Amino acid sequence: MILLNPEGHSEEKRQPLAPRGYKSLDGLTLGLLGNSKLNADEVLQAIGELLAERYELKGVVHRRKQAFSLPAPQPIVDELAAGADVLLAGVGD
Repeated sequence: MILLNPEGHSEEKRQPLAPRGYKSLDGLTLGLLGNSKLNADEVLQAIGELLAERYELKGVVHRRKQAFSLPAPQPIVDELAAGADVLLAGVGD
Protein backbone atom coordinates (compact mmCIF):
# COMPACT_ATOMS: atom_id res chain seq x y z
CA MET A 1 0.00 0.00 0.00
CA ILE A 2 1.20 3.51 -0.85
CA LEU A 3 0.06 6.36 1.35
CA LEU A 4 0.09 9.83 -0.19
CA ASN A 5 0.11 12.97 1.89
CA PRO A 6 -2.43 15.43 0.41
CA GLU A 7 -0.83 18.40 2.17
CA GLY A 8 1.87 18.77 -0.45
CA HIS A 9 5.20 20.48 0.01
CA SER A 10 6.39 23.88 -1.02
CA GLU A 11 9.53 25.86 -0.41
CA GLU A 12 9.25 29.61 -0.24
CA LYS A 13 11.80 31.36 -2.39
CA ARG A 14 12.28 35.07 -1.91
CA GLN A 15 13.30 37.17 -4.85
CA PRO A 16 14.84 40.60 -4.40
CA LEU A 17 13.04 43.56 -5.90
CA ALA A 18 14.53 45.17 -8.96
CA PRO A 19 16.81 48.07 -8.05
CA ARG A 20 15.00 51.38 -7.75
CA GLY A 21 16.66 54.63 -8.71
CA TYR A 22 13.97 56.78 -7.16
CA LYS A 23 12.21 57.27 -3.84
CA SER A 24 9.09 58.99 -5.18
CA LEU A 25 7.03 59.22 -8.36
CA ASP A 26 7.63 62.98 -8.47
CA GLY A 27 9.06 63.96 -11.85
CA LEU A 28 8.54 60.52 -13.38
CA THR A 29 6.46 59.45 -16.37
CA LEU A 30 3.86 56.83 -15.50
CA GLY A 31 3.05 54.14 -18.04
CA LEU A 32 -0.32 52.39 -17.98
CA LEU A 33 -0.93 49.21 -19.97
CA GLY A 34 -4.47 47.82 -20.14
CA ASN A 35 -5.12 44.27 -21.20
CA SER A 36 -8.39 44.96 -23.09
CA LYS A 37 -10.63 43.25 -20.53
CA LEU A 38 -13.80 44.94 -19.39
CA ASN A 39 -13.04 47.89 -17.06
CA ALA A 40 -9.24 47.54 -17.26
CA ASP A 41 -8.77 50.91 -18.93
CA GLU A 42 -11.17 52.61 -16.53
CA VAL A 43 -9.42 51.19 -13.47
CA LEU A 44 -5.97 52.14 -14.78
CA GLN A 45 -7.18 55.62 -15.70
CA ALA A 46 -8.56 56.11 -12.17
CA ILE A 47 -5.29 54.89 -10.63
CA GLY A 48 -3.34 57.20 -12.93
CA GLU A 49 -5.50 60.16 -11.85
CA LEU A 50 -5.04 59.34 -8.16
CA LEU A 51 -1.28 59.08 -8.59
CA ALA A 52 -1.26 62.38 -10.51
CA GLU A 53 -3.07 64.01 -7.56
CA ARG A 54 -0.54 62.68 -5.06
CA TYR A 55 2.65 63.12 -7.06
CA GLU A 56 4.01 65.64 -9.51
CA LEU A 57 4.14 63.27 -12.46
CA LYS A 58 6.00 64.41 -15.53
CA GLY A 59 3.36 62.70 -17.66
CA VAL A 60 1.20 59.63 -18.21
CA VAL A 61 1.41 57.28 -21.19
CA HIS A 62 -1.64 55.01 -21.53
CA ARG A 63 -1.64 52.13 -24.01
CA ARG A 64 -3.87 49.10 -24.50
CA LYS A 65 -3.14 45.56 -25.64
CA GLN A 66 -5.39 44.23 -28.37
CA ALA A 67 -6.13 40.95 -26.59
CA PHE A 68 -5.70 39.93 -22.96
CA SER A 69 -4.44 36.48 -23.93
CA LEU A 70 -1.61 37.79 -26.10
CA PRO A 71 1.55 39.66 -25.19
CA ALA A 72 1.69 43.35 -25.96
CA PRO A 73 2.96 44.03 -29.47
CA GLN A 74 6.64 44.90 -29.56
CA PRO A 75 6.07 48.52 -30.71
CA ILE A 76 3.93 49.15 -27.59
CA VAL A 77 6.54 47.51 -25.36
CA ASP A 78 9.29 49.58 -26.96
CA GLU A 79 7.28 52.80 -26.62
CA LEU A 80 6.53 52.19 -22.95
CA ALA A 81 10.12 51.14 -22.20
CA ALA A 82 11.44 54.31 -23.82
CA GLY A 83 8.81 56.73 -22.55
CA ALA A 84 7.81 55.58 -19.07
CA ASP A 85 9.87 55.45 -15.90
CA VAL A 86 7.40 53.14 -14.13
CA LEU A 87 4.65 50.94 -15.56
CA LEU A 88 1.37 49.63 -14.22
CA ALA A 89 -0.15 46.75 -16.14
CA GLY A 90 -3.79 46.12 -15.31
CA VAL A 91 -6.50 43.60 -15.79
CA GLY A 92 -10.23 44.06 -15.68
CA ASP A 93 -13.51 42.17 -15.24
